[in-house]
Amino acid sequence: MIGTNDKMEVLDRIKVSGDVKDIEKENIDKLCIQIRKLLIDVVTMNGGHLASNLGIVELTVALHRCLDLEKDKIVFDVGHQSYVHKILTGRKDCMVTMGNKGGLNCFPDECESIYDIFNTGHASTSISAALGIEKSMKLKGIEGQVVAIIGDGALAGGMVYEALNNASDLDSDILIILNDNEMSISRNVGAMSRYLSKLRLRPSYIETNTKVKNLVKKLPNGGKGLIKLIQKTKRALKSYVGQKMIFEDLDIRYIGPVDGHDEQALEEIINETKKVKGPKLLHVITTKGKGYDIAEKDPVKFHGVKNSLAKRKRLSANPMYNEYFGRLISDMAKKDENIVCVCPAMTEGSGLYEFSINHKDRYFDVGICEQHAVTFSAGLSKNGLKPICVIYSTFLQRAYDQILHDVCMTNKKVVICVDRAGVTDAYGKTHQGIYDIAFLSTLPNMTILAPESKDDMKKHLNESIYSLDGCIAIRYPYDEINSDISKQCDLDLGPLQCAVYNKGKDKAILCYGRMVPLAIEAAKKSNASVVKIRKLYPIDNQQLYDLLKDFKYVICAEDVIYNGSVAQRFESWMYKNNKKSFRFENLSIKEDCEMRGCVDDILADNNLTSDALSKLLEDE
Repeated sequence: MIGTNDKMEVLDRIKVSGDVKDIEKENIDKLCIQIRKLLIDVVTMNGGHLASNLGIVELTVALHRCLDLEKDKIVFDVGHQSYVHKILTGRKDCMVTMGNKGGLNCFPDECESIYDIFNTGHASTSISAALGIEKSMKLKGIEGQVVAIIGDGALAGGMVYEALNNASDLDSDILIILNDNEMSISRNVGAMSRYLSKLRLRPSYIETNTKVKNLVKKLPNGGKGLIKLIQKTKRALKSYVGQKMIFEDLDIRYIGPVDGHDEQALEEIINETKKVKGPKLLHVITTKGKGYDIAEKDPVKFHGVKNSLAKRKRLSANPMYNEYFGRLISDMAKKDENIVCVCPAMTEGSGLYEFSINHKDRYFDVGICEQHAVTFSAGLSKNGLKPICVIYSTFLQRAYDQILHDVCMTNKKVVICVDRAGVTDAYGKTHQGIYDIAFLSTLPNMTILAPESKDDMKKHLNESIYSLDGCIAIRYPYDEINSDISKQCDLDLGPLQCAVYNKGKDKAILCYGRMVPLAIEAAKKSNASVVKIRKLYPIDNQQLYDLLKDFKYVICAEDVIYNGSVAQRFESWMYKNNKKSFRFENLSIKEDCEMRGCVDDILADNNLTSDALSKLLEDE
């Protein structure tokens, strides 16, 4: 690996898109080393996705040298591996701002660059988008090659097969590049992963087929008759070389597998595939974390890296919410053999590693398949099992239909733990957990809870598993979990659904979850009360109103969008029932918020800080 004092003379020649074509072949390896050095420096400081970008350096360089991005288009699945693309399209000097307020997005962003052709943030979407882009170009008479880069982990998503099934019918010439590193975030699971493992170990069917054709062409008349016969017996030929080609059965020409870190070989094969008509898939084998030893050894840990500021803040003895949840549910499962856990490819990130080890036969990692995870959980709920389905908030919205039809409408008992709820660090708009309350609160037989402390998490889990009926969503942020807040201040348990902290005189902050400790801090400065909501949905609005009616001024603080929020529903109820005894104000995430920077930056942009709340209370 290049040293910290070495010059970056090759990389510094990259100023705008296309400059990489001018780099001499003998300097390409040096360029790739310098790109990796820049990635490591930027991501370990600012946070972001490291291992996935280190693994795609040579492939991205080869694509930029083979394509003309003034007319050709690249669509990155998920998009977290697009950093090298940003470097090669004139944003190298801005990489130090990535993820920061006012800086570059950590994902492709159409507003940021004309070379970011499609905003992506979630898995399994690139082929569908690329097919649509290509078709729009053809209908408008626009020339250009469209390339979709998709990881092997994303192949588990059903949307991929909907797109593959449609590709040949669209008369497409799309190039699909399968970036195969045997990883999504956690290790890949399932039949498709095992299938790709077999392809890695066997000689390529395409190579064998080409050799046979070249041999036959040496026969009289070019062996035309024999070639025709071979084409008619294509399936038999595939069986002969030992591969059942799922892609070719879908009329997708399969090429590979090839070494994803041999840049020269990649250039040659990409240039050749450009000449092939029809949809084709190039299978590229890469190493996640390539060139950074500790990332290669632990690609799960180095998939997403927290920024240095966040690391410095994590000095508390308290665990993260997801870590504490994982310990609790693993301990509960020791006492209750009916507790099972389902997770879509986020074992470590969701705090479930301990559960997956201690209860292997009751832990189900279903891959990047949120829809399947929910409906599978609904099936598990039969015969007395107690499924806990753990999904990040930003990915849960992909399974809305399944939550509605397969769980809520039939009133099945499924506990959905909504990790990364509310505002999240650095990743921009695609990864914010600010919509879950809005869409979950439209569903029948749904209960939404939001713990704000260790004590709350214990109570909510026990209540959800053993007392409540139907679908229960427990939402929590990616923060350190608080100790029992009720021990830190005066507490009036009050009505069943709400608790009152730090009883003030005529002002109050209405809140839940992450906002509770911020509200308590603001309330202490301003001699106000804090009313914490225990159950976000369904909520007894009359009960809540009776608790608030003696105040003169109430602020509701939520790090979610306003539409569908607790505040909106409560305001609507008060308007409908002509309740006007106090002034009510809402603070939530603004629709035009950039969502850049760390959690504190985003909360500050929306006045969701203790100082901002205190000032509002004092100005009233």
